[in-house]
Formats: sequence, structure tokens, C-alpha cells
Amino acid sequence: MKVATVIQRNPLVLALALAAAAVMLFISEGSYWRSVNTLNALGAMATARSSLQGLERSFLDAETGQRGYLLTERKEYLLPYDKALGEIDAALRFLERYYADEPESVALLKQLRGVSDTRLSELALTIHLHQQGREDATRDIVLSDIGKEKMESIRALSAELLAKETARVAAGRDDIYGTLLLSRVGIAALSAIGLLALYMYLRQGLALK
Repeated sequence: MKVATVIQRNPLVLALALAAAAVMLFISEGSYWRSVNTLNALGAMATARSSLQGLERSFLDAETGQRGYLLTERKEYLLPYDKALGEIDAALRFLERYYADEPESVALLKQLRGVSDTRLSELALTIHLHQQGREDATRDIVLSDIGKEKMESIRALSAELLAKETARVAAGRDDIYGTLLLSRVGIAALSAIGLLALYMYLRQGLALK
């Protein structure tokens, strides 16, 4: 007896095969889009990590430009200073958007923004006082521990947020691996069940020949 004849006598075979194919397609597409969304999230996490890591470098660049200008009065030292200010502002603005829906991270970021603004104000004040010829006041601020304390706070808050991002990245990777494994197991199981059901119905049809 031909297979087509068996299927005609047992339409459930075709229905079962189609159902298995549909479920496999659903699992495959679901896994694909979940993985895509996770990968997109990982991309945003990478940008957030880069922004947090870049903050300290930008502050160091700003401090270098400030000190170079105070020592030499050469305005070219203000170029890296101004560039660093722009980078710091851009990084903080991105992080504010990125953490907008995370209350705990928002609280940390507000502290980071406050300390950053204080440190930048201090750098700007020393340049302003120097330009006014108030060297004693400028020296007092530069030699104080205020700037060091603020930088330590910036490093600590950045490190705390960075640790959160590291944990999120690890969780995202685990999610992708889990999704891929679930898809693999699901498709394999459905394939086995479909083949087994098809074999049983074909065998039944041939037995009734």
C-alpha cells in the first residue's frame, strides 16, 4: 500500500505532522526573537559599561588639562579640558536615559551626577580664580583633599554601577545559552515524537492492508 493511501485512510497522520511542524516553527521563532532581544540588551549594556569606564578617564583628562593650564597659562591645555567636559556630560546623559526605569540605579546615578557636578565646578572655579589672578585661593583649592575625595566617590559609585552591569551581562549570556538549549531540546523532542507517530500510523495502515 502506498504512503499516500495510508495517509488518506489515516488523516490524523497528516494533522499530527503539520502540528509538529507548526510547534517546531513556533519554538524556533520564539527562541530567535528572544535571543535577538537579549543581544540588543547586551549591546546597550556594553555601551553603559563603556560610559561608566570612560567617566574616570574623562575626569583625569579634565584634571590634566586644568593643571596644565594653571602651570603654563597656555590655552591649548583647555582644549582637552573642554573635550573631557563634553564627554562627561554625554556619558551621564546616556546613563540617565539607560537607567530611567531602574529606581535603585537611578539613585546611585543621582549621587554620581551630584559628585561629578561638584568636582567639575571645583575645576572650573580654579581656572576662573587663576584668570582673575587670585593665585592663593587657586592654590588652596588645588592643594586641598576635596578633589581627591570627590574622585574617590566617583570611582566608587561608577564601580558599583559597573558591577551591576557585569552581573546583567552574565545573566544575559546565560539567558541566550538557556534559550538555545531549550530550542534544541524542544525541536529534537518534537521531531522524535513526530517521527514515532508517523511510523506507528504507517505501520498500522500497512497492517490493515
